[in-house]
Amino acid sequence: MRARFLALTGTAAVILILAMTVGERPVYSHKPITTTFIYKKEIAQIFQRKCFSCHSDNNLAMSLTTYEVARPWARAIREEILAREMPPWGAVTGFGHFQNDASLTQREVDIILSWTDGGAPSGVLKVEESIPPVYVPSAPLWDAGEPDEIVKIAEPFTVEAGAGNSVRTFELRTQLPSPRVLKGLAFRPGDRRVVRYAAIYEARTGKWLWTWTPWQTFITLPDGVGYKLPARATLRVEVGYRATEETVTDKSEVGLYFDEAPARRDATPVVIAAAAMEIKAGAAAEKLRAETVVAGAIRSLAIWPELGEGAKSLEVAAIAPDGVVEPLLWVKSVQSDWPTPYVFRAPIALARGTRLVMTAYYENDTDKPLAAKPRVTVVTAP
Repeated sequence: MRARFLALTGTAAVILILAMTVGERPVYSHKPITTTFIYKKEIAQIFQRKCFSCHSDNNLAMSLTTYEVARPWARAIREEILAREMPPWGAVTGFGHFQNDASLTQREVDIILSWTDGGAPSGVLKVEESIPPVYVPSAPLWDAGEPDEIVKIAEPFTVEAGAGNSVRTFELRTQLPSPRVLKGLAFRPGDRRVVRYAAIYEARTGKWLWTWTPWQTFITLPDGVGYKLPARATLRVEVGYRATEETVTDKSEVGLYFDEAPARRDATPVVIAAAAMEIKAGAAAEKLRAETVVAGAIRSLAIWPELGEGAKSLEVAAIAPDGVVEPLLWVKSVQSDWPTPYVFRAPIALARGTRLVMTAYYENDTDKPLAAKPRVTVVTAP
């Protein structure tokens, strides 16, 4: 009996060993680490450059500033990057070079995907996973330094909980006793959890000055270029809000930076606007085109598209008098939630007689007609 028991025991042991050694695949309690990229170094640095402007504490989206809070989002991060939804930058690389480009480089994409696919390691001890590896400001700052004048929204604006996206326009009166030359602008949201963008105009003329986004908090015009503001100028500020799960009160501010030099070249808008067109219900890829001719030799500084509902893509090109075409901007997939300007890294020279051509494509997936009237402002200077 004892011999039989030992034999059975030995057989069971062999079966157990075989099961452990020839199984189809190993079973891990956690995904194995197959990458050398870690959150503490490469990932945190990329996120700091391209993501923390929205993905930090008390900000527009979930925080990614520590490994502890970022790790559960690894799969979602992978999907958003592959879909080119995040960061929210629609301009196609190679069609214009922009100083406020928020897109990921191909190397940055490869590093993040390697991290998410390779087990998303932290690179720190467990007790350190709740500590941010890089510095992230806890509140909005004047990143260009203290402004010469700060203009505030007169009355706080309440963003109701769960109200979705909305746009509100404010008029802000400056205290300028005499005309001044504006060389730079900044914007500071009162509550960055709810502010998606802020477009700033000179109210009297309707001239577009600049648009704040979370990834470009200020702008300085090139040397020798400025906006002329009249005494007691009024600014019109269009603020795009995104509601949270709680009611929030916002009182944002605009910062103005002046130039003491008396003589500067004026920054002047060139507007390309298409005639209003009705996009029929269910229509796809409706094309709207418009152009304007440059009266003199100028330099293009920035592009501000105002496309409205239903816009899917945008192309802006400069056609020189000799017929040479220079693409200035191609937005392959318009993200209407994130209106953004496109500020050239270096001014683009345009000869007299150059045609600036705008081509926009619209879709209407509703059961009602859609009114489309695309407009693109190109800021220029002599």
